[in-house]
Amino acid sequence: MRIAVVGAGGIGGPYGASLAGAGADVTFVARGAHLAAMREDGLRIEGDRGKIHIQPAGATDDIASIGTVDVVLSCVKLWDVDRVAEQIRPIVGAGTAVIPLQNGVNAVERMINALGREAVMSGVALVTGRIVAPGVIRQTGTHQQMIFGELDGRISERGQQFCDLCEVSWFKAVLSPDIMLSEAIRCVGMERSSPSVFFMMSGAARSPQFG
Repeated sequence: MRIAVVGAGGIGGPYGASLAGAGADVTFVARGAHLAAMREDGLRIEGDRGKIHIQPAGATDDIASIGTVDVVLSCVKLWDVDRVAEQIRPIVGAGTAVIPLQNGVNAVERMINALGREAVMSGVALVTGRIVAPGVIRQTGTHQQMIFGELDGRISERGQQFCDLCEVSWFKAVLSPDIMLSEAIRCVGMERSSPSVFFMMSGAARSPQFG
């Protein structure tokens, strides 16, 4: 399965590294010193879940060069969603699943506006991490889970295939028939939570665009 992880920071980094470690063809979209370090020495994930070193790590700042993929994980900040939605057009094929993992209920709608409803799924990221040095992400806590699903609630073949891959990538995956409800509950919970809890649910909150 070919996967593009757009935003190799505290959310995209751990997910992408886990998937790559299980044998998926993962390309990370990053920029600046983080991208340079990943090209030179791969991507390192350190923390309470142990260590992962993906070397070599496929990494680029040219999204179009990746080619068509099976899954796009959009892990940039919410205010970068519109720009990213336009940039990923060249890698979205007829069966590609685009899964926004931003905090915010309108990320899905903004992706649909750019890519069409058929391409877009919805997702909830439950992982904690941050870039501590170029090419290095510190993951806090042992919990890593992704909840995702089709917008119409069906259990699709593409969703099941990606869920199966996640399950052999050492993190919990839930293919939900009620993903929009799960996302709404999460967003309401974040509004009522403390800043520290918000950060735990969005490890990329302080990362620059593309990690």
